[in-house]
Amino acid sequence: MRATIIGALVSIFPLIGISVLLPDSGRKVLFWIYWTMLAGCLIQLLWVLIKNPTPSKRPPLLSRDLALGWALIIPSLISSFWLGIIGAPLFTMLVGATWVAEKIRNRSVTS
Repeated sequence: MRATIIGALVSIFPLIGISVLLPDSGRKVLFWIYWTMLAGCLIQLLWVLIKNPTPSKRPPLLSRDLALGWALIIPSLISSFWLGIIGAPLFTMLVGATWVAEKIRNRSVTS
């Protein structure tokens, strides 16, 4: 999980360097490739969340790593990827919502 997020954060620097050297048509292709990678990162995070929906049953530190999905907003803002700008914060809220839902469910079971 961390590798996915760190990879997306670090890869923005080569993208900027390479895009300066390319003509406009090549730059558009490069950004489409990068946006596809960012979308793939968000899909991977969502897939892991679907596979591990309840925080108490997740492996250690997975909830923290999933909550760090908000960091994908940084490369999304730099590259103007609107799906990442909207999706990264929403994904982090979804991770928090699973935690809240589990707490509410556990409270109703013990009452």
